[in-house]
Amino acid sequence: MKCPNCGFNIPTGFHCSNCGVDAYVFAKSRQASIRLYNQALEKANASDLSGAIEELEQSLIFDKNNTSARNLLGLIYCETGRIADALKHWIISASYKKEHNPAQNYIDALQKNAREMEKYNDAVRLYNQALQYLKQGSDDLAIIQLKKSMDFNPNFIDAYNLMILCCLMEKNYKRARQFIELVLKKDVNNPTALHYNAMLSEQGIAPGKQTKQGKLNTKQNNGQKVSVLKTDSNPPLPRYKRAEKKGSKVLERRDLIAFGAGILVTAIVLLVLVVPAINDAKDKKIETLQAQVESFTGETNMTPEEVLEMRTRLETLENENKQLRSEETKQANLELLETAVSQMTDGDYESCVTTLDSIETVGFSEEDLAKYNSVKSTAYPKAADSYYTKGKSAFLSNLYDEAKIDLENAMKYTNGENFVDDILYYLGMIALENQDTETAKSYFQQVINDYPDSNQLENTRLAMEQIPDA
Repeated sequence: MKCPNCGFNIPTGFHCSNCGVDAYVFAKSRQASIRLYNQALEKANASDLSGAIEELEQSLIFDKNNTSARNLLGLIYCETGRIADALKHWIISASYKKEHNPAQNYIDALQKNAREMEKYNDAVRLYNQALQYLKQGSDDLAIIQLKKSMDFNPNFIDAYNLMILCCLMEKNYKRARQFIELVLKKDVNNPTALHYNAMLSEQGIAPGKQTKQGKLNTKQNNGQKVSVLKTDSNPPLPRYKRAEKKGSKVLERRDLIAFGAGILVTAIVLLVLVVPAINDAKDKKIETLQAQVESFTGETNMTPEEVLEMRTRLETLENENKQLRSEETKQANLELLETAVSQMTDGDYESCVTTLDSIETVGFSEEDLAKYNSVKSTAYPKAADSYYTKGKSAFLSNLYDEAKIDLENAMKYTNGENFVDDILYYLGMIALENQDTETAKSYFQQVINDYPDSNQLENTRLAMEQIPDA
């Protein structure tokens, strides 16, 4: 059978000697991923966005390279107001498949609309602030922040769910029903909205019913007192972060987790969209100032003081731009570090070390540097073992060009493993096969000098005898 991972023809059984995977399990995993993607697509078409997200996340567990599932997950996240989550999956998708991938078009569309990105960023920031205020017991301030957040991003489902919680805390059940209906209209099986809806139904509260225990303000209206609740103003809007009340005004653990996630979302939006936009604006301003300074030669309408001031402004802008780009590079490298951690967790050590090699640790904190070194110390030996296994298999199959690449990679990442002498011997034999006698002698001599107890010592000496003047 043909290996579904690398295309190698497996003569017998299911174990691919080229890439080392179990072809049967690999094929089944890929089929499961495609099946889950199709189920998610059906749910998305039926406005069951929460169900679709669950199916797509499972799909990616079975096959992380399923770019169709990643792209659809990004679109659903975008539809529910989670722009940074959408962007993250599109970036990963574009890295896996560079040609004919709509993910790149989605990314470009977002980057061309920097003003909208700033609004989404503000929505997340205000939502996080609302969570803090609720934790502190400042309901009034939290409600104000949520209203602003929903104005900035009318699709922010989590903000709507948190507003439902505020309505329930204020016993404004009519208003809570309105927000619940808005969320469920967009996402028919949203678990948080369904939970709140069940709470109201269990208490026998029908739509429009209001108890007398809410926090009321009163106003005179034609001689009649009209009750006004803090959650009454402004029409309902659409959605974001999950939150519920447990006890009095103490938020559940998942709200705190959501707050942390919100901070990460804000950072990603700033890194990928806002900071590059700021840099581009500064670049243009610097170019304009440079042009003005250069054109000063021969002009008499500018004093030396004005030129000096312009040069000072130019230097200031260049320093600011340099600092911003340095921070942007650092954040990009931190994102690569998280990608490497994810790849290591998935057991993809070869991709992990490739990602690690592309990381520049300049500007890393001690904690970030320790994390980088920890991942490196774990992934390098695993990658070396993986490359060695593939290289040895290719060598024994007389696929010398492939074997050389894998064995050289194994040598690159090895740290004194017990197969280093084998690697040197195989590389020497490949060099001998390619009539590169000097390189072959170099490898063989290393085995003889550095590994006197090697199991390849006798083979190495025999090979040396085949080399003229060895």
